[in-house]
Amino acid sequence: MAYPFTDDHDMIRDAARGFLQTWYDGGKGSERVYQSGTAFDGAAWQSFAKQLGMAGIAISEEHEGAGLGDLGRVVVMEELGASLCAIPFLTTCGIVTDIIQTAGEATAKNRYLKKIAAGELSAAYCDGHDAAAKVVSHVAHAAEADLIVLSGRGEGGIDYFAIPKGTAGLKITPEKTMDPTRSFAAVDWNDVAKGDLIPIGYGSEDQHEKLITQSFIALAAECVGGAQKCLDMTLEYAGQRVQFGRPIASFQAIKHRCADMFIDIEAARSAVYAAAMASPEEKTEAAIIAKAYATDAFFKVAGDAIQMHGGIGFTWDYPLHFFFKRARANRSMFGSSERDYDHLASHIFGDAS
Repeated sequence: MAYPFTDDHDMIRDAARGFLQTWYDGGKGSERVYQSGTAFDGAAWQSFAKQLGMAGIAISEEHEGAGLGDLGRVVVMEELGASLCAIPFLTTCGIVTDIIQTAGEATAKNRYLKKIAAGELSAAYCDGHDAAAKVVSHVAHAAEADLIVLSGRGEGGIDYFAIPKGTAGLKITPEKTMDPTRSFAAVDWNDVAKGDLIPIGYGSEDQHEKLITQSFIALAAECVGGAQKCLDMTLEYAGQRVQFGRPIASFQAIKHRCADMFIDIEAARSAVYAAAMASPEEKTEAAIIAKAYATDAFFKVAGDAIQMHGGIGFTWDYPLHFFFKRARANRSMFGSSERDYDHLASHIFGDAS
């Protein structure tokens, strides 16, 4: 399959890679974030979103974005995955942007999309339409978000609301998770007055499912970028590590395992690109496939990379453990791959029950 990357995509990839690999700095960026205990780098977000203009990649030109859609976002997410940069791009420029663009009223679009595109607004999504207690845990990037976008069950569909940071009664409680490079928090809006919930828009149950599923593509692209970085680190190490008088890269067992890692990554990358390019009718199925395969591939590749690095791969002084933790955490975001495959079967064949 030929992927229609344009000069714009190549330019964006080069700019994102240059910035993010400088931030990564051989793992020092992740270590700084880990030591800070916040899993967030505000200065990096300002530089990436505002100065480089990356926040508007998938936003329509009508609202001062680049209008490059899923494929443009995939390009950025691959580079974010390779650096583990602790910024809220996935939530702000992924699911929240898509909710506002697809289900938002004109007022909400004008109010928020231009600010997101300009890098002036970060956001988190809180899936609250089944939260009877009005508390949801493990909300990505809620702690630093300027805006919480909340889904609530309405009559015959899903209502979307915005809760600005600092709203009276809104409680955000940071949580520690396996991944120290992505911020998570519990969101409690029990004490938020109904009048302080700013209406964004409305969507059907089916539209909501499609919106959530579409965000799988960005997560899957991040996994591809992270897996590729693990393979690159492994190849570099294998070429330098000498055992029995020769580099371990010359051993057949190492060659075979690296080849298997490469195949897994390329299959995942193909699934991600296919999902990004899929028609609206095919996107849900393609997105589920991409997420399920890419999250599993990242976890497997990261584990193999640690093993092939030997003792150093298990140490905290080497950055591979950050990638392994991200890979494990990503397998649980939006549900496990096993759940994805069940979802896919239900989507294709219908509910057997």
